[in-house]
Amino acid sequence: MLPVMVPSGSRPLPFYHALQYRYGGLDVGVVREAALEAERLGYHSVWVSDHLSREVCRERLECWTTMTWLATLTERVRLGSMVICNLYRHPGLMAKMASTLDLVSGGRLELGIGACWSELECSERGIDWPSPEVRLQMLGESVRIIKSLWTRERTDFEGRHYKLSGAYSEPKPVQKPHPPVMIGGGGEGFTLRLVAKYAEASNFGGSLADVERRMGALRRHCEEVGRDYGEITKSTSLGVVVHPTREEYLEDMRERWEANRAPGLFEEWLGKAEEAYITGTPDECVEQLRPYVELGVGLFVIRFGDMPSLEGLRLFAEKVAPRL
Repeated sequence: MLPVMVPSGSRPLPFYHALQYRYGGLDVGVVREAALEAERLGYHSVWVSDHLSREVCRERLECWTTMTWLATLTERVRLGSMVICNLYRHPGLMAKMASTLDLVSGGRLELGIGACWSELECSERGIDWPSPEVRLQMLGESVRIIKSLWTRERTDFEGRHYKLSGAYSEPKPVQKPHPPVMIGGGGEGFTLRLVAKYAEASNFGGSLADVERRMGALRRHCEEVGRDYGEITKSTSLGVVVHPTREEYLEDMRERWEANRAPGLFEEWLGKAEEAYITGTPDECVEQLRPYVELGVGLFVIRFGDMPSLEGLRLFAEKVAPRL
């Protein structure tokens, strides 16, 4: 279960708040408190991952049930899926679930959806695992179907993978013309072309260079399909470890190194961690994040590394986000 938050009153910056399983497993109370604290602090949204249990990470809350639960606990914070696995639910059902949640939450849904990447999670449960090309084709058809069911009285659809005949779906979502759709994935060929054609937002990870390259690919796809590149929200996924002082940061990182029994010297491990994540004091985090903002990233999907503590969530909202 991975909530994501975005502080309001500054640039829209959503933040992943990852439960760290090294602390002994999933704590539903922490999930609840994180969502409530995010709303109290003025964050924009809370996002939930859509994964099933597997050996590496056994304790998972189901995405849609969790989002519904959080909708009953909160009043203002937006609720999103980061990202729905298209293979788990038929788009005709997904559209209905989404419009219902948008209605009961008062129009707070953000629908993130992707083609799926975990073959193991599917194969263990007897879910078909098509080729990457087919999964992406299915994703494109699903987004078209979902948007049609959200906006039209009846939907007829004849695709390679899905067929609907006179499908009726009421009530419609509260948000008009419909809730925003985010497509997750950094594939520079087909995935980002789907974003250009059908999505309001894109989410991809990688280094600063990766993000710059993928944004360039998205821009080219937008030009080819006649879409305004500027109207698409660009987001990226990052890990963050933030502490008030350099000394507290180094102490925490050394504890992580020892707990993970990482091979080699601490200094070597720390260097690799600092290459892969946003780390350090608030000043250092701001310095590392600014190049992404200058590229045009509007959403940072961040995994906070200090869970189950909420101090990283608080410190980021108070000392980092307002400066971006």
